[in-house]
Amino acid sequence: MTTNPFEGRLIRLRAREPEDEPSLHEWFNDPEVTEHLALRYPLSHRTEREFIESVSDVGYARASFAVETHDGRMIGGCGLENPSAENRTAVLGIAIGDKHFWDGGFGTDTMRVLCRFGFEMMNLHRIQLDVYGGNLRAIHVYEKVGFRREATKRQAVYKLGRYHHIHIMGLLEGELKLED
Repeated sequence: MTTNPFEGRLIRLRAREPEDEPSLHEWFNDPEVTEHLALRYPLSHRTEREFIESVSDVGYARASFAVETHDGRMIGGCGLENPSAENRTAVLGIAIGDKHFWDGGFGTDTMRVLCRFGFEMMNLHRIQLDVYGGNLRAIHVYEKVGFRREATKRQAVYKLGRYHHIHIMGLLEGELKLED
């Protein structure tokens, strides 16, 4: 039996659609959602529409997805950016913007599906991500699925009135933990 590369236990990945814009605009203008993201400034509806348009042609150069529950409710987004065919690497980004779905296993399931997709469908060997040192919830999820902390960029980002460490974490082909 073949596993659907876009589905997990709780979520499925799909292409982003223009009708996703109002939710994205709401989430990425919410300081609680963006606290641990690189975003600093308010985003306009136009910026969100342009983002959706820029990632609408999903392919190896930019595997960018909406995250939705099995009943079709969009709860966030994720992607594998800057892939290198020569090195078989990509950089992972994820945000579960709908706070009703925080701490319910949806982020963990999304990470597993996206990494599995990267290894099985994009032929990646390594997936990397950066995470703020104070984002303990995310670090827990990343370690739970197999990512390892590889380096720390000390006081690399100034946000919310203080400096933050950025941890570089990596996952190699064969290290993905599909079960808790």
